[in-house]
Amino acid sequence: MLRWIPLMALLLLSLAGCRNLYEAPRPYAVYAKPASYFQPLENTPETPQEKAVTLVNKDYPIELQMYKDGRFHYYLARLGDGEGTWNYKDGHIEYYAERKIFVMRMQMHSVAPGEQESMSLEFSDRFGPKFLSLERKL
Repeated sequence: MLRWIPLMALLLLSLAGCRNLYEAPRPYAVYAKPASYFQPLENTPETPQEKAVTLVNKDYPIELQMYKDGRFHYYLARLGDGEGTWNYKDGHIEYYAERKIFVMRMQMHSVAPGEQESMSLEFSDRFGPKFLSLERKL
């Protein structure tokens, strides 16, 4: 019986890491945008790294680069580099990436009613829902 305790603990932690994103209310309004709104954020595979459009949140910290072919590259200070896929859905961008021990699901929404770029990245990590403002890295 005791040998099942570590397995059960791992299962419970795994389930806790996959919590629904919307357990907490958003601290802002989101605005559905057409796919064309997000096109200026897309890089081509030929884009040199130093000229790639990169979205960042320095407090978390995270960096994202979207590519026209539906891939995205990310860098997280604690996890390092990784890649995944993105797609436009219902006025926002959905990101998906797999790591060895968990799956990343994130959404990027516009948080401005006008045409200015003001985005938020939403996801849940082991500490609960996160709502991060994103800006272009200069």
